Amino acid sequence: MTSTQKVPALWIILAIAAISLIWGSSFILVKKSLSTYSAMEVGALRIASAALFFCPFFFKRRKFIQKQHWPSFLLAGLTGNLFPAILFSIAGEHLPSALSGMLNAFTPLFTLIIGVVLFQQKFVLKQTGGIILGLIGCIGLLVAGKSFSFQFNYHALWVILATFLYGINLHTVKSKFADLHPLTSTAGVFMMIGPLALGLLTYSGFFNRPWSDHAKMWPLLAAIALGLFGSAIAMVLFNQLIKWTSAIVASSVTYLIPIVAVAWGLFDGETIYWSQIVFMFILLWGVYQVNNSKS
Repeated sequence: MTSTQKVPALWIILAIAAISLIWGSSFILVKKSLSTYSAMEVGALRIASAALFFCPFFFKRRKFIQKQHWPSFLLAGLTGNLFPAILFSIAGEHLPSALSGMLNAFTPLFTLIIGVVLFQQKFVLKQTGGIILGLIGCIGLLVAGKSFSFQFNYHALWVILATFLYGINLHTVKSKFADLHPLTSTAGVFMMIGPLALGLLTYSGFFNRPWSDHAKMWPLLAAIALGLFGSAIAMVLFNQLIKWTSAIVASSVTYLIPIVAVAWGLFDGETIYWSQIVFMFILLWGVYQVNNSKS
């Protein structure tokens, strides 16, 4: 443990398990929300719910926010939250939730590539093998089908674009918010994109829907849960986990999220091919090799 704060190992294990469960379950929640609402509505409702959650934190911590932080809040909010939320929802209209969860594991590789290309991050030659493995796993997931009968699934590119934006977001947060407490910066981010999400909900006609249909309540609750748990509470837990341990230890959730997503997909009766499972583990092994070669 790199932190000087002594934290029981059980707390760390429980935090990792909780974060993995929440983020791994987000893909099935997207699927359930899409049974009633459009991709734009699901993504916007997710962000609006998280923004409401962070309102009290923002008003308590706004005094620590400087004028130069606001443009970075907007960039981080768009690349790390609003756009990916909508992109994952668009993908969810066409892809099994389990496959979206598998492809989400590509985020650490994009984070490395973007860091090297755009942020002058040091590149370790030993990471090359992990990147190649990750790319093989990702491409395999794009084309994998029954009995390795390959067919390109272009809808999966929405997820790849979302993970690319996640990579930009992670470096933006690291480079622009070093002087802010994570809760302060996260609250500021959601205050910037919350009004945009409300605007999208208004434009989509979400507030004009009849609310007397109880059959629509579960999809609504699923979308709200995405925001409260997936975009808000899990982020607070993740930041706390990094504070307790290190970014490397916290990154272990990367390997658990796809497994949780696959479990939910199987439970929901989705068709998952062995070829997809194989390429998922190739991708995760590549991510592991990259993380293991950082020093």
